[in-house]
Amino acid sequence: MLLNRNFKIFHSNYRKLNSKWTCVICIRTKSSVKPNTKTYSNTILFPKTDFPARSFVDKDEIQKKAKFSQLYNWQREHLNGPEFVLHDGPPYANGDLHMGHAVNKIIKDINNRSQILQGNKVHYIPGWDCHGLPIEFKALKTKKTQDNEPSDPVQIRQIARKFALGTVERQKAAFESWGVMADWDEQCYLTLNKSYVQNQLRQFYKMYKSGLIYRALKPVYWSPSSKTALAEAELEYDPQFKSKEVYIKFGLDKLPEAAKSIAGGKPISALVWTTTPWTLVANKAIAYNPNMMYCIVTLSTRPEHFLVAKDQIEELKMVLRSEIEVLVEFEGKNLQDCTYRSELTNEILPFLEAGHVTKGKGTGLVHTAPAHGPDDFLVALKNNMTVECNVDELGRYTNLGPDFDGLHVLSQGQDAVIEKLQDSIIHQGTYIHSYPLDWRTKKPVIIRASHQWFIDTSVLKERALAALDKVSILPPSTAEQSRQGFRAQLEKRPYWCISRQRAWGVPIPVLYRGSDVIVDEAIIEQLCALINENDADVWWTCNVKELLTESVIKKYDLDSQVVVKGKDIMDIWLDSGLSWQTLGDRKASLYSEGVDQLTGWFQASLLTSLALTGDAPYESIFVHGFVVDEKKRKMSKSIGNVIDPKTIIQGDKKHPAYGVDTLRWWVASHATQHSQIVISKKLLEECQNEVIRVRSILKYLLGVTSDMEEMDFNNKPNLNYFDQYMIKECQEFVNQINNHYNNFRYNHVAQNILYFISNKISGLYCHCIKDRLYCSPKSSNERRSAQFVIHTILVSLSKALGPILPHLVEEAWQYHPLYDKPFYFTKEFSVSTSCDIDSSLMDTILDIKKDVCAMLKNENLKKYVVDLKVNSELYGKLIELNVSDGINDSVLCEILELSAVNLIGNGGKKWQIELVQSKNQQCLRCRKYNAVDDSDKCLRCEKALALL
Repeated sequence: MLLNRNFKIFHSNYRKLNSKWTCVICIRTKSSVKPNTKTYSNTILFPKTDFPARSFVDKDEIQKKAKFSQLYNWQREHLNGPEFVLHDGPPYANGDLHMGHAVNKIIKDINNRSQILQGNKVHYIPGWDCHGLPIEFKALKTKKTQDNEPSDPVQIRQIARKFALGTVERQKAAFESWGVMADWDEQCYLTLNKSYVQNQLRQFYKMYKSGLIYRALKPVYWSPSSKTALAEAELEYDPQFKSKEVYIKFGLDKLPEAAKSIAGGKPISALVWTTTPWTLVANKAIAYNPNMMYCIVTLSTRPEHFLVAKDQIEELKMVLRSEIEVLVEFEGKNLQDCTYRSELTNEILPFLEAGHVTKGKGTGLVHTAPAHGPDDFLVALKNNMTVECNVDELGRYTNLGPDFDGLHVLSQGQDAVIEKLQDSIIHQGTYIHSYPLDWRTKKPVIIRASHQWFIDTSVLKERALAALDKVSILPPSTAEQSRQGFRAQLEKRPYWCISRQRAWGVPIPVLYRGSDVIVDEAIIEQLCALINENDADVWWTCNVKELLTESVIKKYDLDSQVVVKGKDIMDIWLDSGLSWQTLGDRKASLYSEGVDQLTGWFQASLLTSLALTGDAPYESIFVHGFVVDEKKRKMSKSIGNVIDPKTIIQGDKKHPAYGVDTLRWWVASHATQHSQIVISKKLLEECQNEVIRVRSILKYLLGVTSDMEEMDFNNKPNLNYFDQYMIKECQEFVNQINNHYNNFRYNHVAQNILYFISNKISGLYCHCIKDRLYCSPKSSNERRSAQFVIHTILVSLSKALGPILPHLVEEAWQYHPLYDKPFYFTKEFSVSTSCDIDSSLMDTILDIKKDVCAMLKNENLKKYVVDLKVNSELYGKLIELNVSDGINDSVLCEILELSAVNLIGNGGKKWQIELVQSKNQQCLRCRKYNAVDDSDKCLRCEKALALL
C-alpha cells in the first residue's frame, strides 16, 4: 500500500530540519549541518533516548539487572492465575549442547514466559538424565589408558558420576545464558540423586508386585559393541546397510500329500531366503502361512524340485535368473505335518504355521531361529519349543563346536556358516536395507535371546491407547502424524526390556538363590535405608547380609542358602520415564520434546504412569522437529555440520556472532511448524535483521516518550478517534499474540509482531502523528495523548516480545521513564484500555488515503487541500472526525496528512476526490502549509514557541 511507505518517508517533512536521522525509525543525533534558511529545529521535540541502536551490553549484566535468576520464585509467590505445569524432559548429561537442546529449552521458556505475562503461575523444574551407557562410555574414555579400561563397577560408577555432575553444571550455565527461566540453584532434579533412586526402587517393586514386571528368556536387541541389551528407543537405523542375503535349500523329509504324486523321484527342497545367514546355526523350524498357495516347481538352472509360495514365483525368476515351471500347487495348510532335515545338525525339524509369513520379498517360507527373532520366538512358545542361545555377550558363537566357537557372528562367524552350507546355497547376494545400530557406538546390533527383566506392555496397551485419545497433541500442523506414530509404537510393542548389563545406573533390586528370584519390599526398603546412609553405590559395596532382615531370612529360609545380588541395572528410559513423580500430586499441563521422544520419553512416561496411577501423566504434548542444515541433512560430526549454540551467540574465527536474541528469534520463527528445522547462515542473517528492526522501533518508542513523567501516566489525556483506534489495535494484537502463544504457534507470533510494527506502528500511527509529537506544545493534550498511546504500544509490543526476546525487552525497559522494576516484575502498567469504536471506519479512511496517494504519486501530501465528497452515511461518520479548533489539525486531516479537508455530503457515490494545492505558505517550524499571514509560522507553532 502507498500509505505504508513506512520508513522511507517517515521523516520526509523534517529532512531539512535534521539531516542525521539514520535508523529505520531514527533518534536525533547532533548535527553539524547548518540550514540555509531560518530554522526552529532547536524548538522541535525530537525523540531522545540513550537506548542504543545496537546492543553492546553484556547479556549477563542484563540478566543480573533484570533479576532473571529471581523470576521463577517471584512468579510462584506473586501470581494468582491458573498453574501451568510444564514437566521438563531430562536431557542426557553426556557432553556439549547442540542446536536440538537450544530448540527444546527455548521453546519451553517461550511458553513459560508467555504464561507469566498472562498472569499464570508456572511450575517448571529442570532435570537431567544422569545414568546409562552414553554417559558411561564418555566417562570411561576420559579415564581409559592404552591397555586398561576400568572394570570394577564401583570405580566405573564414581568416574561416571563425576563426569555427569560436571556436564550438568556446564549445561546448566548454558541454559541460564540463553535466558531460560528456572530456579537453577535450588530446584532441579537429577536421576542420580538419592531421593530419585530410592523412589525408583520403590516404584519398581510396585510394578513387580502388580505382575507388570517379570523376568524371562526372550530375544532382545543386543549390542555386542556395548555388551548390553537395548530398547527400541536406543537404536538408530542405517537405511543403506548392506547385509549378505542367501537363498538356501532344506531337503524335505516328509512331503505334503500333493507332492507325492510327482514323477521322476527327484529330491524336493524347501527354498528359504534370509539376510541373517549367521542365525542358520539356530534354525529350528520353517514357518509358512496356511492361507497362502504353495507350489512344487523346477528351475531351469537346477536338477531338483523346490517348494515355494506361488505369489513369489515372478520375483524368484528375476532373482535366480531362471525359468520356473510349476508342477503342482496346493494350499498352505497341507504343509502342517511336513518335516525337513537340517544340513548343519542333521535334525529332523518341523514346518510351523505363522501369521508373520506374508507376500513380498522372499520365498513365502521363513527360516525360524527362536533365539534370534521376536516372531520366531512367539512361534516357538506357541509350539512348546526349547529356546537356546549360542551367542555370547560379545556377539560370538559358543557351544557349537570348534568350527564356530569364538567367531563373531557378523563377520568371521557368518562367513564360516556360508562356507559350511555352500552346497545348499543356490543364490548369494547383497541386500541393502534399513538396519538397527547401537545409538552410541554406531555399530550393528543383533537379536539375541537372554534372561532379561521386562514390563508387560501388552497388558497396558489398550489403556495406553485410550489415554492417548484424550491427550492433546501439538502443533496442529503435525498433530495427526505424531498421533498416528505414537499409536503405532504402542500397538506393536508387546514388552519393554528394562534390564541392562552395565554398571552406571539404578540397580534392579533382585537377589538370586540358584535359579530362584527374590524380590521383596523389605529388601528394597533396607536398600533405600543403606542408600540414605551411604550413596547409591551401596548395592555394589554392601554384603548381601546387610540387605537381609530377620523377617526376610525366615520368610525365604535363607539361613544356609547361597544368595547373590543381581548385576543388572534399569533401562534409563525407566529412570526418566518415572520423572513425572517429581511433580507430586500435579498432572503436567504439557510435555514438550522432539519427535524422537514418541518412541522414548513420551511413551515411557505414559506407560509407567498408567501402570502406577491408571492415568496419563500429561494433558498435552508438544512435538517439535529436529535440526538440519540448509541441505536438509541431520546434524552429524562425520559430515561436519554440527553447530554449537555458543558459536551462534558468541561467534568464532569462522562465524560471526549473532547474539542470544537472534538465536531465540530463530527458534520462535522456524522451530515449531516443521518436522525438519532448517538452520543456515541466510536464515540467521534474516533473523538478526528482524531483531535489529524490532530494536529500532523500541528505540523510537522510547525516544518519543522519554520526557514523560509519572504524573503524565496517572493523568490520562483525552484521546481522539485515531488514538482510540490504535489502543484497540493494541488490545486485539495482544489477544491475538496470546492465542498464538497458547497454541504454540510461535512462528505466527514472530510474523504478527513484524506485521504490527510495519503496518500499524511505523506505517500508520507513528507516521501520521509525528507532527503532533514533535511540534505541539510539550504538555498539550494533543502531544500527551499521542505519547500515552505510544507508551501503550510499547507495553503491548513488549508483552508480545517478552517471551521470545526477554533480554531485549528488559534492556529497553530500563530506559523507560516509568522504570522501577524489571519488565517481568512490573505487575501493573499505566496503559489505556480498549474503547468501543468503529474500527471499520479507519479502513475506509485508509482506502480514501490510498486513492489520494495514487493521484498525487510522490508529491508531498501536506501541500494539498482535498474536497472530499462522500455519501450521506459516510458523511455522518467522517464529519465528527473533521472538527478543528483552528490551531490543530482535525483527526481526519492528520490521518490523510493533507493541508485541509473540505468534507461534502453529496448522497451519490461512496466518495469523490478533488485535490488543489494549498494557498497558504509553509510554516518553517513544522513544514506544514498553514502559516498565518505576515508570519513564517502557523498558529500552533506560535503557541508552542510562546510556551518555551
